[in-house]
Amino acid sequence: MKKFVALLLVFCTVLALFGCKPADKDTTDKGTSAPASGPDESVKGKLVIYTTTYDIEYKLIIEEGFQKKYPNVQIETVQAGAGELKTRIKSEIENPQGDVMFGGLAYSDADLGIWEKYVSKYDSTMPESMRNTTGYLSWTTIQLENLLVNIDAAKKAGIDPDSITGFESLLNPALKGKIIWADPASSSSAWNMLATMLVAMGGYESEKAWDYVDKLLANGVVVGNSSSNCYKSVYEGEYVVGLTYEAPCVSYIEGGEGDKVKIVYMEEGTSAFPFASAIIKGAKNMEIAKLFIDYLVSEEAQKLWASSTARQANTKLPTTNQYLTDISKIKLVESDHQYLKDNRDKILEKFQQIYVKYN
Repeated sequence: MKKFVALLLVFCTVLALFGCKPADKDTTDKGTSAPASGPDESVKGKLVIYTTTYDIEYKLIIEEGFQKKYPNVQIETVQAGAGELKTRIKSEIENPQGDVMFGGLAYSDADLGIWEKYVSKYDSTMPESMRNTTGYLSWTTIQLENLLVNIDAAKKAGIDPDSITGFESLLNPALKGKIIWADPASSSSAWNMLATMLVAMGGYESEKAWDYVDKLLANGVVVGNSSSNCYKSVYEGEYVVGLTYEAPCVSYIEGGEGDKVKIVYMEEGTSAFPFASAIIKGAKNMEIAKLFIDYLVSEEAQKLWASSTARQANTKLPTTNQYLTDISKIKLVESDHQYLKDNRDKILEKFQQIYVKYN
């Protein structure tokens, strides 16, 4: 994955599409094309989904996608942050209450011991960098980190919205107490933002990068548990800036709110993180859970993501949402996913030590 960003930039220019054909019901088959778009009423049962997704992405992939394809599958969902859901899954390991974790999973989650080993039969249709090499995690989307700025709130605070350009600009004393960020220990997107911040500002272990984190937290950054509250509270004008991620922010622009909020991709650079879904170990509805993972990886679902505010993991397909900035126009910094996986606890401990100095 060290060449992930380079591969991403290359694949994003490829417009070749795979042909569709009806899915084989044998879920052990490899390299099959995308499933047929028509409903399959022969599949009946229940699926309990633990998910970090809300609003548009959930409705698009679950309601407009999977439920229309399998109308006789009863869906139950539990929506929460990634950290909260993983804690819940661990506590239920002897008696699993959920079947799948939809979204919110990164490389560091592969070895938690709470996932069922399963590789989708459509995995080979994905770009090589997006294939399930862990045996557990099926990559579904790519997340970019960014800032969300409330234009009116900035002006009321005496701040030119255009002066907020990246990490360094957040040290403006006028922004003290007016920046919100989710807790990197409980939010996957906030963890990605911290990782991005460190590498963009000097490196994971550099004194310069950690000095920046210290200065940022000293500027009164509010750190909460909810990633969704981060962008929502900025949209509502409670804060001037949110350290957040792309999809929900683009939804505001797509919804005609571009005069109220603006997206800023940090001038120092941002990262592109793949996000995955997985089957919960010992899932009670195992066969339907496998169908669900197959659907998420299929071209059918990936095309839905390509039209949405979330970037699809299958970068062989063109992104078709006009409100998503062309990735070639965004400065990307490369992430070392193995390092982040191996050093997550150490990084979070250091962050916490700085945080308690000011809170």
